[in-house]
Amino acid sequence: MYEDILLVLLAIVAFVFFVRLADRKGWIKRYGMKAYGPFLMWNTQRGKSAIDRLAVPKRFWLSYAAVAKWICAVVMFLMMALLMWEATIVDQIPAESAPGLEMMLGIPGINPIIPLWYGILGLLVAIVIHEVAHGILTRVGNMDIRSMGLLLLIVPMGAFVEPDEEALVKADKRRRMNVYAVGPATNIIVGLVCALVFSSAMMGSVEPVRDNPIIVSLADDSPADMAGLRFGAQIVEMDGETISTYDDFYQFSGPDPGDKVNVSYYFEGELRTAEVFSGVLLTSVSSGYPADKAGLEPGMIIYSLNDTVIRNDSDLKAALRSTVGGQTVNVTALVYDRDVGQYVPEPSVTNVTLMSRLAYYQEVSPGTIDGDFEDYGFMGINSAYMGAGVNDPNIILDRLATPYAGANDWSSYVTSSLRYIALPFYGLAPLTSTITDLYEPQGAWSALPDGTFWVLANCAYWVFWINLMVGMTNVLPAVPLDGGYLFRDGLDALVKRFKKNTSEAERVKYVGKITYALAMFVLFLILWQLIGPRLLG
Repeated sequence: MYEDILLVLLAIVAFVFFVRLADRKGWIKRYGMKAYGPFLMWNTQRGKSAIDRLAVPKRFWLSYAAVAKWICAVVMFLMMALLMWEATIVDQIPAESAPGLEMMLGIPGINPIIPLWYGILGLLVAIVIHEVAHGILTRVGNMDIRSMGLLLLIVPMGAFVEPDEEALVKADKRRRMNVYAVGPATNIIVGLVCALVFSSAMMGSVEPVRDNPIIVSLADDSPADMAGLRFGAQIVEMDGETISTYDDFYQFSGPDPGDKVNVSYYFEGELRTAEVFSGVLLTSVSSGYPADKAGLEPGMIIYSLNDTVIRNDSDLKAALRSTVGGQTVNVTALVYDRDVGQYVPEPSVTNVTLMSRLAYYQEVSPGTIDGDFEDYGFMGINSAYMGAGVNDPNIILDRLATPYAGANDWSSYVTSSLRYIALPFYGLAPLTSTITDLYEPQGAWSALPDGTFWVLANCAYWVFWINLMVGMTNVLPAVPLDGGYLFRDGLDALVKRFKKNTSEAERVKYVGKITYALAMFVLFLILWQLIGPRLLG
């Protein structure tokens, strides 16, 4: 990854050097181009007539602008709420897990989450529609457009529509706010349309090639990791026993913990085999809870609990269900010895005093307690057989095609939305051969050449993702973002309405101070996500 970033940076440096040289020599001036910071700016008068034609149905665009202002107001409120909530939890983020500057920059090739070419496509679409929307409402408001053009940084990075700034400043607030609002609102609307195309029209037509369970998470240095299994591996057989469903894997009663099991699996279209240490591995241990107090640590395998050998996840759950809070039970744990290449008993761990599962959920998540809640012994662990989290392939497909399935209240809709936006963090965007080999499109989509469907699906998702990020960022109430100008004009209108005796100079000064203070506050909230965990962690 770092080599790719270095190549991109070197290419950018070479491009900027050439652009600055060509600008000084006058080589590009004759083509209406000039250097603009690191960019090559191409100005043209072409396209203005197209904007004029698009702006003809003025009544439609004025109605659209009215809706756009409401969209911006709602998203502005949600974004500020999200930033302030994130500011309250930075002390819970370990310093090593804090986001770096590259994660805060939405630049393809720099941000490791954003794929280079899909990111460039999404960014180009986002900037073009953003600027065209500004241009249309500029003309609807009877204001002139000085020029149009492209900004290039090796590849086209976007378009711009340059309104007559003097006319924009002199325009009444309603016309000016229309211009500011339609840019980010159009990004958000186009993004949501692309999400609908990706999920309903495209992923809704996809079916699994096989129904066998798929590895969706992998603990570092776990038995599965050491054996070479990877995210997207589809398990079909273990020690000669067919693994057709998630339940087959969950209840697989293989060799004793610490012994090896033969696993057959599909990965990137190939059937492969591996020898993997058997056993339920602790993937995490909650600090201050029974397992932690007993000396259990992530990476250990539970050999037995309450004198029951734990061969699979089902055995562990059954063993815990036979206990109660406050009970002390025997526990045997295995730890990996690199010198001998095996799992060996950990002598320091002999028993664990459990707490009540009900007491735990009353403390951390009382909303999950209902009439079907079961109370039994609780350890404070997360675990997975072989250290591999698996799931049914249809579960993954449902996450892509029907992200709001099961959502029935405000909290679940927010959670589902955040999960959908976070698909890149889970390895589900862009969809690579690791996943695409496990699924196939049906119906009319199946007529496309091999691979074309998945390229189009990835394009739809990343146009959605980049447009949403551009739109949500631009509505933040911080000048020079569109949201900052919207907030300033909206605040000015409120002050003018409720403080009628205030002079224009006083009103402008008052509004300017509040707008500046809010912009600084937004900047602080963003930077605090970078600095806070490192200071407090």
